[in-house]
Amino acid sequence: MPRVENEIGIVNSTVENYLFSLVTKRDKVLFDLEEDARKNSVPIIGPLVGTVISQIVRASGAKRALEIGAATGYSGIWIARSLSGKQKKLTTIEYDEKRVELATLSFKRAGILNFVEMLQGDAREIVPELARRHKESYDIVFLDVGDKTLYTDLFKPCVSALREGGFLIADNTLWGGQVAVPSDNGPETTTIRKFNSMVFSDKRLEASIIPLRDGFTVAYKKPAS
Repeated sequence: MPRVENEIGIVNSTVENYLFSLVTKRDKVLFDLEEDARKNSVPIIGPLVGTVISQIVRASGAKRALEIGAATGYSGIWIARSLSGKQKKLTTIEYDEKRVELATLSFKRAGILNFVEMLQGDAREIVPELARRHKESYDIVFLDVGDKTLYTDLFKPCVSALREGGFLIADNTLWGGQVAVPSDNGPETTTIRKFNSMVFSDKRLEASIIPLRDGFTVAYKKPAS
């Protein structure tokens, strides 16, 4: 089974194709979004990362999640379907109006629209406001905004919005392996390197980078001692 993303991952292609051959078949909503991503070069997390994130959400008993970067709704579906409890809620942010429409349609098709809050606008304005109004109230914060140069700007409000015992997850944190190439000083590579340093040096967090696909960070917010 071929990989579904258009981005070049960091895992050996033979190994990655083997991993994809083991993945459980997705339903039509996710499959259609994977096909759309392949045809229209839409960056999505894909089923390998989606499965891991789903496991984290389920294992942590998360009820409230904040997603920054909805795109066409693919990752939001993985997250929302894994939330628990009658009061479960996914709040997701997307800058592009067209993608807001597409994501809303995806959520409706997936049968989760009734507990998804879709916010359109600039994450640099929305996330700090949510962090102020709902400080330490989200069980999961998933950072996957399209403009990776915003990662460092959004780090502090993301951690502020996350409850103790919750998880901050950020996609693309190995950036195709380029973060490990000293000569690559492009704005996105440089920002992601700085973001990684911020995450790993923050004493409130216990972090790992999982080297799957493009690399993604999982950081646990430790309870205050």
